[in-house]
Amino acid sequence: MLDVLIRSALDIVRRAERLIEAARRLLDRHDLAEGERYELDYEIERLRDAVLAVEEAVRSLARRSERWPRAARVHALQTTLH
Repeated sequence: MLDVLIRSALDIVRRAERLIEAARRLLDRHDLAEGERYELDYEIERLRDAVLAVEEAVRSLARRSERWPRAARVHALQTTLH
């Protein structure tokens, strides 16, 4: 179940990154008014920051989930020995 959550979250991150690239291409077309360009650029930066934060959180979760079974075995062994 956790694997599905991690893969889905990383898929969302990839889709958001593609959206950011598409928005940047729109900015490069130069057919937007200056105010629209500024607002779009600002929203792109906010989205990029959010995507980076989500990506780091998901990767951290993936690293921790890899260690959970090992930690559970160690804890069970220590509990059994005491």
